[in-house]
Amino acid sequence: MLSPLASYEAAIAALTGANDAEGLERKHKAVLALTRSNSLDFALHEYHRYGLDKVRHHEDVMALGGRLYKDLYRSSSGQAARDFALQSAEQYEAAFKDTEGYYSGINAATMFLLGGVPEDMVKTRAESVIKILPQTEDLDRETLYYVEATRAEAFVLLEDYANAQHALRRAWDHDPLNFIAHASTLKQFRMIAAHRGQDFDWLDEYTPPMSVHYAGHLFGVLGEAELSIPVLAPADLDTLKSEISNTIQQEDIGFGYGALAAGSDILIAEALLEEGCQLHVALPVPADIFVEGSVRPFGESWVERFEACMAQAQSVRIATQHKDWPDAYVDKVAGVLSMGEAIRQAQTLSVDAGQLLIWDRNEGPFGTSGDAQKWQESGRAQFVIDYPYKRQSAPHVSEESGFRSVIDLSQSSQSPNAEFETILAAIETALAARKGENADIGQGIDFELVPHDGQPSDLSDRLSDAAVPGSILMSEFAANAVMLDHYDQYATDFLGALDDGERIFALRELG
Repeated sequence: MLSPLASYEAAIAALTGANDAEGLERKHKAVLALTRSNSLDFALHEYHRYGLDKVRHHEDVMALGGRLYKDLYRSSSGQAARDFALQSAEQYEAAFKDTEGYYSGINAATMFLLGGVPEDMVKTRAESVIKILPQTEDLDRETLYYVEATRAEAFVLLEDYANAQHALRRAWDHDPLNFIAHASTLKQFRMIAAHRGQDFDWLDEYTPPMSVHYAGHLFGVLGEAELSIPVLAPADLDTLKSEISNTIQQEDIGFGYGALAAGSDILIAEALLEEGCQLHVALPVPADIFVEGSVRPFGESWVERFEACMAQAQSVRIATQHKDWPDAYVDKVAGVLSMGEAIRQAQTLSVDAGQLLIWDRNEGPFGTSGDAQKWQESGRAQFVIDYPYKRQSAPHVSEESGFRSVIDLSQSSQSPNAEFETILAAIETALAARKGENADIGQGIDFELVPHDGQPSDLSDRLSDAAVPGSILMSEFAANAVMLDHYDQYATDFLGALDDGERIFALRELG
């Protein structure tokens, strides 16, 4: 996947020598790249500079203006939000009248409602959209989803909620695992509900599944591991596995984020996979080092189970490539990586995030107890499966670490890089820099683990170089730290990867 800057620059570079049709598509791609990186002001500037607001007979290009103003509506409030809603509606309406595309038509109707246009005028528009929807089933599953979701939205605008529910069920049946599309549809419906002061509780059954961070105590199996380490009998494992599966089903969990240490981690990961959930693994160090420290000592069978889970994992993240481990602080940061990912997935799908633990409820700053305490501070749901035996106390863990955290802000060539104590301080500095004459600078924020005698990498510089004008890009660690502690102020949207595979995220302020 191209980074936003690569997409933007490729589209700009391709404009040279392009014919009119090719040039139009590339201008559209350039502005779309800016939009996806949350550089809305600059995207809107380029949209008008390229004359895309004057294009006719091309629904995607004409509707792009509607999307830009809708994004501005979502990040605003009060009269400003209503003004942006009407500007969005007018752009979508122009596209609908010119192309008769149902996408622009339904968006025009909804945005007119949010802009304060009388309900009877909105309903007339919704009725006109229903009349042009394709009637054939000879379409791909994704297209059929959008046709029925559009029909459902039109019925919502008409306040015909029975038919809305029937259409929405058909949409879900056509494309049941397209959770991103589901979340977008539900977000649109809930904007309508909020505007009308209603509670669409019938939407609850369509809500995407929850994401969880998982963790738990290390243990071996009786008869397979040395008695000097914690061991459980096979019957205890069966009981735990049953309780894990019941929790996954009862809480509608669909995504799990955590490590794969012997015992609780692997037991939870196996249950997630058996229940059809996505597994996302975050290890503190490379797998070979991790196995020798947290898997093999608890029994050789855990190594096979570790490898089986790794093979089925949707993604694998490594906190640091340094091999100076065990290190409790590195483990703690790896937990932050998983927690932040779980929260971002939940935010993307507009659902809650939870934590699933196998825990004896002893308190402590590190390990399962530390993860539990960190999650409790966020006030989110926590599902605790009791460890079968009460340990006397949390095991002693040295608080000394060979690593330090570095939060680094790069602002292109505008100023030297700056280090910060907190991720929030770096964000506030970056946002302040976007005002006035520096509005179009690209900035990058990185959070990484660095040995005490080492220096941070150049990742923040590479992020700022990859940022489109006016955007703030973040490394995965930085983005996850934001999600864990500042999810109510900011979102971090996945955009792609740099050439070396480093995942990049765009910072977005929430309205």
